[in-house]
Amino acid sequence: MKILNIIGSPRKKGTSARIAQSFVETSQENGASVKSYYLNGINYRGCQGCEACHSKLDKCVLKDDLEEVLDAMREADIIVFSSPVYYGDTTGQFKSFLDRTWSHVEVNYENENPYTSRLPEGKKAVLILSQGDVEEKHLDIVERFQFFMNLYGLELHVIRATGLITGAANADVTAYEEEANMLANQLTQELVS
Repeated sequence: MKILNIIGSPRKKGTSARIAQSFVETSQENGASVKSYYLNGINYRGCQGCEACHSKLDKCVLKDDLEEVLDAMREADIIVFSSPVYYGDTTGQFKSFLDRTWSHVEVNYENENPYTSRLPEGKKAVLILSQGDVEEKHLDIVERFQFFMNLYGLELHVIRATGLITGAANADVTAYEEEANMLANQLTQELVS
């Protein structure tokens, strides 16, 4: 059982990263192997819009640190995506990464449904978001992300830590860590049964 942990926060121990870490630790206790990538610590470029991934190759043409992360998405059983909400959306690091996942979609505009996932079936995704704003705000992020997970054929589970003190990387997220632990138990047990 393989878990891929993609940390979109620039703070290694910020709120979203700590919630993701709880998910990861519980998964490891249940026998999962984990690869974690801290996006702010690797060198990569955003999508260049070249469409080589749809005309020449079945993956992104760019050769940088994100190549390993994109390849790991193909191998993982569960992919954990985490980011704080900055300025009404996920971090810039996370958005640039997400643009590059366009290469995981086969495109044929002659078909009625022009998009087919290149990722193997049966994968699960966990989106962890943290924000200072109230729960009713920024739901559009989840809606957009659900669209992308549908493109990839991933079953999405969401944890939203809301109402946190803005800018407080050390905010108390105990309740959300417990939610992450319960979700990790549920998803890892589903994989082994």
